[in-house]
Amino acid sequence: MGNQSMWSSLIILLSVFLCFFPSRSATEENFDYPYLWDQVPERVEDLPVKNNKIIMDPWDYRDRLSMYKLILNSSAKYFIKFGANNTGNAFWALTLFYGKLYQTERFNDPSDYLLYNSTEKNNFISIKSGWSGINYYVIIPFFLAALEKKFFGVLPYQIELLPQEDRRSDFCYSFVECYIRYPAMLTSDLKIFEYLQSREVTSNDKGNPIYNTDIETIIHYMWSGHQAGIDVGKPLFSDKSQFYSTGEKDFTRDFLNTVEFLEAANYPADFKNGSEFLMVFPHRPVTTSDYWILPGSDLNNYERVLLIGVKIISTLNSVSGGTLLAIWKKLMISPTAREAAQNLIKTIFLSPKFISLV
Repeated sequence: MGNQSMWSSLIILLSVFLCFFPSRSATEENFDYPYLWDQVPERVEDLPVKNNKIIMDPWDYRDRLSMYKLILNSSAKYFIKFGANNTGNAFWALTLFYGKLYQTERFNDPSDYLLYNSTEKNNFISIKSGWSGINYYVIIPFFLAALEKKFFGVLPYQIELLPQEDRRSDFCYSFVECYIRYPAMLTSDLKIFEYLQSREVTSNDKGNPIYNTDIETIIHYMWSGHQAGIDVGKPLFSDKSQFYSTGEKDFTRDFLNTVEFLEAANYPADFKNGSEFLMVFPHRPVTTSDYWILPGSDLNNYERVLLIGVKIISTLNSVSGGTLLAIWKKLMISPTAREAAQNLIKTIFLSPKFISLV
């Protein structure tokens, strides 16, 4: 306990010191919804029906985006007290990151140079992309878990996911198939929907029922499900799939490792916080030179700090044999330490004055 108290005090002191550097203000930024957000169905009733079935293609950007949207809209009633227009929903971080990966062309086929350099948008998600494979195990299990718990209500038609024959064995396309292969992942994904469905109405706001939801609990379940998907997807696709460069592959690994520190701190996953953090995500796949020599001149200071930050954090954790993350997780049991850690993370990656010192 002595070491834990010491580390907790250190985090709090660092957080207080760094808070003298103001972070970006949401009112100063123009946050955007994912590409084609207004053009994809937001209710199950709006999904196209063929032969008495609803077929969704997880390799079509629009269909995968619609899965995020269905979850966001169906869970909106549980987040009324956390922000207007569902902006407090804990699924926004994953949804916005999905859109960011698409907009930065990380879902394209890395081996197709002409497609990568094309100015035309392509709604196809390449099965060869490492990022697309990892992302598959972030959203698809959540969506299948929601279907299993009847989170979208009683459906008039069965929903089926359209499989691709290419690399068929690397993916699962139904709840049963995924559960048999990855029971720990699906068990984790079910928890957030089970928790939300167990909530009770405690009051009303202008006719809207207010549920007794705890945002800390929801964020914890969301990040736990996210990490469960990463744990399945990362080893599957880090070596077998393609990336635009060795630098992009190394950045992907280090970024996902660093995200574990954010998850342990229960980093806020609403629209504002998700948008702010993703503003520092590189606007294009990084080159090996970007990551290991000198970032390109087209990468801004925020993007450069993210590249440096995730590399340092991941390297230190690797050198420590994972002890750094283990200690961090123990510290994050304390609500005070989590709040301090969240402030520390925001300041390091989002503070203009701090970044100007790097």
